[in-house]
Amino acid sequence: MSPVRRRRTTVITRPMARRRRRRRALLALGVTTALVAGAAYGTWRYIEENEFLLDERCAVTVGDRDYELSPTQTRNAALLAVTAVNQGLPPEAGVDALAMSLQETELSIRDSGEERGSEALFARGSPDWNAENGARPVQVTVDGFYEVLEESWRAGIEAADDGEEDADLFWTPELELDEASAALQRPHNPQFYPQHGAAARAFAWPLTGQTQGPDMTCYLSQLEVPGPDPEGVTADMVSRMSAILEIPSVDNGEDDDAAVESALEGIIDSSGDGESAELRVHMPEDAEGEFSHQWLTAHWAVATAEEYGIQTVTSAPYRWDRDSARWQRLTEDEADAAPAGTVLIGFAREP
Repeated sequence: MSPVRRRRTTVITRPMARRRRRRRALLALGVTTALVAGAAYGTWRYIEENEFLLDERCAVTVGDRDYELSPTQTRNAALLAVTAVNQGLPPEAGVDALAMSLQETELSIRDSGEERGSEALFARGSPDWNAENGARPVQVTVDGFYEVLEESWRAGIEAADDGEEDADLFWTPELELDEASAALQRPHNPQFYPQHGAAARAFAWPLTGQTQGPDMTCYLSQLEVPGPDPEGVTADMVSRMSAILEIPSVDNGEDDDAAVESALEGIIDSSGDGESAELRVHMPEDAEGEFSHQWLTAHWAVATAEEYGIQTVTSAPYRWDRDSARWQRLTEDEADAAPAGTVLIGFAREP
């Protein structure tokens, strides 16, 4: 008869228990670390891919205060600003236009229209029954607004020259916003307009070329970026900035493509295709006046970057990059490729 085996009892000593607890703790710590690392990486990737999407905006800093507009508002602000300069109006005309549009439509287009300048960026209102020829509707389009402003400005200058007492009833660059809105017979209460003055000036100043450096930037998403559209940029500049860039008019009797290409030679040079496309915009050789052609063009390009898929804007000695949303100083080699008096507009994302 075989002896009965007794089950061996394992006695867990304190050192063994500590080792087991340590292993379990290390395992739990490893799992937790992996989960945290995975979550952190996922969060980082999400932020990395969506940071611009979550807070797309354009910004200008004046002193210790930041002013912001949406990319669409900034695009419309650029339209108003360059139109004022292109028509030979004072920069204050652009400031007043931005402020009044902010009050009346929040700088949004109510009706795009079919022709240049027919965009409705202002509110409708009661007609002016004091006009000599009867009722006169309140102008809501870009061209209509500036037509009234310029007419009032010229009439005021003429009235002042003639010593007329009512010369102060016309628009002048020196007027406060409430006075300007009354002179232009805008539809809202004049007291509502001054609240937009600081923001309007902050954006209008770089967009009308009143600065000598990079004063405005835009934070734009890299997700769902429109395809590169150098043709659209060129057409827009020809349409909006013909006087600024001294682009000669094209005879309607000529072949459109050939005539436009000839007119743009030495003014807007295009190279490459698709993402490798680049526009080199040359400022007029004798460009003088009360604004910087180069920085007006550079800020306009940044303001339109969302619409046309622009990735970089170079205005020596700085370059704006869509990824960083910053103006960075060029290296010596980069500066050689972007001489003063030119603005380079690129559509390729920087590596």
